[in-house]
Amino acid sequence: MATSVPQLRTKFRIRPKHVLFIVLGLMTLFVLRHDEGFFFRHESDTWKFFYPVRWKIFLHGIAGAMALTIGALQFSTRLRRHYPALHRLLGRLYFGAVLVAAPIAIYLAFTHALATMKTETTVQGSMWALTTLLAILAARNKNFEVHMQWMMRSYAITLIFVISRIILALPLSPTTDEGAERLAWILIVCALIVPQLIINWRQLFRRNPASGTRGS
Repeated sequence: MATSVPQLRTKFRIRPKHVLFIVLGLMTLFVLRHDEGFFFRHESDTWKFFYPVRWKIFLHGIAGAMALTIGALQFSTRLRRHYPALHRLLGRLYFGAVLVAAPIAIYLAFTHALATMKTETTVQGSMWALTTLLAILAARNKNFEVHMQWMMRSYAITLIFVISRIILALPLSPTTDEGAERLAWILIVCALIVPQLIINWRQLFRRNPASGTRGS
């Protein structure tokens, strides 16, 4: 008599990073409706302001949205393990999206933006492109741990677009251009510090067992 072989099923477990990306997705939808709706409301003053550079804004927005979406997928462990070719393809698309969005942002900062944001936008765009370039360079040299670390920094800078607009939508948020600029600088610092804290979390907050044997 034939015996049935039980099928092994891999259980999907919700991890903290899944919750994080779900929250970030909801935040992104809110930002698109709250801040970027002028693309569809042509009677708004924001649309009239950006109308002369509408195609550059549109290209920047599409590339930025691609980076925001693809970057989140790149942190999927299952994607990296089971679909490495797709992971590499998405990585190239992310790299291309950043190389389109970042220079346009810097260009618009000097041609069609608030004067107070020129320096901050230039630094943010340059760091966005640089961290992404270093992540790709590490991957090409097969230093995958370093690649992951620089991708974390790159994506943290990507998230400034969403997080800054969420904060500015809060009741106690900055209401002046100078306040918005200070907030942007703070988020740039956080985009560098928070990934480093995640990378070094165990080394910082857990005692090294080997250190106890040195004094014995």
